[in-house]
This record gives sequence, C-alpha cells and structure tokens, in this order.
Amino acid sequence: MNLEEKKIKVIHQIPIFPLPNLVFFPKTFLPLHIFEPRYRRMIEDTTASENLIGMALLKEGWQQDYFGSPEVHDIACVGKIQQTEKLYDGKYNIMLYGMSRVRIIGFVQDRPYRIAKVKYLKDFTFDHDEFNETHETAAFLSLLQRYLREIGVENIDDLLKLKNQSFESVINQVASILDFTPLEKQKLLEEGRLGVRYEWLRKLLKEKLFAFGVARKIKYVPKDPSWN
Repeated sequence: MNLEEKKIKVIHQIPIFPLPNLVFFPKTFLPLHIFEPRYRRMIEDTTASENLIGMALLKEGWQQDYFGSPEVHDIACVGKIQQTEKLYDGKYNIMLYGMSRVRIIGFVQDRPYRIAKVKYLKDFTFDHDEFNETHETAAFLSLLQRYLREIGVENIDDLLKLKNQSFESVINQVASILDFTPLEKQKLLEEGRLGVRYEWLRKLLKEKLFAFGVARKIKYVPKDPSWN
C-alpha cells in the first residue's frame, strides 16, 4: 500500500456525487462537468480540503426525488480530484482518479449535498502461483478486440497501451469504458474478488459476441426458402 492509499484509509466521511447512469471504478480516470449549484459548492469545499469525492449509482426510481436525497447503491468508488478548471460561469470541469471501492454505511449530511460515512473495501487478487497475469491479459485483450470490432471500433491504439498495466487496472478500465448497462457495471464494482470480476466481465463479452452472431444469422434470409 502506497502513502496515498494509506492516507485515504483514515478518512471516514466523504461527499457523495450520485448519478443515474455512471459507475466509477478504481484505477480509472473520469472527466466530469459540474453544473448544479449544490455540486459546484461540493467542488469548492472538496478542493479546499482532501480533494476526495465518492461516485455512487442512483437506484431506480431516483427521478421522483432527484433534487432531494434519492437512494443510491451502497457500494461506490472514491476518487481523488487530479485536475480542476473553473469556468467563467461558475461551473467546473474536473478529472477524478479512482482510488478505492467503499461501502456507504450512512449519511451525516443531506444539504446542500450529501456527505456519507464510508468503509473502505479491499480487493482480493489472484493466487499468483496459479494465475499467469501476462497470459490472461493477452487473452482478455484479444477477446475485447473482437468485441470492439463488432461494434465498429477500428482504432484500438488505446487498447494496446493496456498491455503494460496491472491486471486489476486492465479489468477496471475495460469495465468502465464498455457499453454495458449501469446495473451490469454496478455488479462488477460490487464484486471484491478480482478473479470473479474478471470472469463476469469475460462472460459478458462472450454473451454479447454470441448475440452479435445470432443477430447476423437472423438478418440473413436466403431467397430460396427450400435452402437451409
């Protein structure tokens, strides 16, 4: 554990920025445009203190109480503000870097923005004697490459850069950028065993590749109905 990770372990209260369609993962970057007055205030307060924000996914039904305190999923991710740009109209552009998964165990403030009491969560990695990260990373990126080509992404230069990163970083970045549903991503975030998170992510990719194959077969209808 590095010095920065040790530092955030002693912080038990963090501001929460809830969103309905975004799941944030550790070891990933997240650009955000902050425009609501309450969250602009949150950025002002945060940049004057620890620079930490918790990103949480809103639960279904949030529309009925969005400007109040709609329910959020209790597993979230705390990020550290790496860059801040205050715009002429008082809005902000910020860049977050994911530090750790957290469990929200209660709220200590609701207005003007929520502050939660959180417990930091540890990810459990593989038994390295039984797992070859280099081999698995290469196989996983090959699967990802097939998926990206299916959805029309030809430029995979950024994908190649992942080869030199840690396996945890690869898994979390892929989970972050792919077009899975928010609930699918939330399920991945909630899983603390990196091996299981990897298997789920690989399974999701294979299911989507299978669906593409089925769709192509359905799309093709032979002119001669006697040919099958």
